Amino acid sequence: MPLPLGKLVFLSSVVASGSCTLIYYLTQKAFSKASYYQLALEQLHRRPEALEALGPPLRVHDLRLTDQCNFVDIADAQLKIPVSGSKSEGHLYVSSSRGAPFQRWHLQEVFLELKDGQQIPVFKPSGDTDGEGGKQ
Repeated sequence: MPLPLGKLVFLSSVVASGSCTLIYYLTQKAFSKASYYQLALEQLHRRPEALEALGPPLRVHDLRLTDQCNFVDIADAQLKIPVSGSKSEGHLYVSSSRGAPFQRWHLQEVFLELKDGQQIPVFKPSGDTDGEGGKQ
């Protein structure tokens, strides 16, 4: 027995919206597990001045997938990660690259831009005092 058109349209829209939600969730999860994302957050946690400007507790929010600042290809990754704390909020800008596919990502630059426009450098390879060079 065929379904009435109204039920068919309703079921199709439920399946489509559920699929879109699942794809969005999986994409966010993939970004948050990527090494260029994790390396940037590690550097942020190492900078007391950036953490103090945001205020505890630090909250990292989902990427805005439609933002043109978020770009990843085989050799380069640029992200704009929304972060907030009890004092302020802003974006962590991340630039990372690698020599070839399946090689480790290297941070090029990470800085925090607060909503008031203040920029706090978080990582630059030439100014890396930890000796790690942001490699992973």
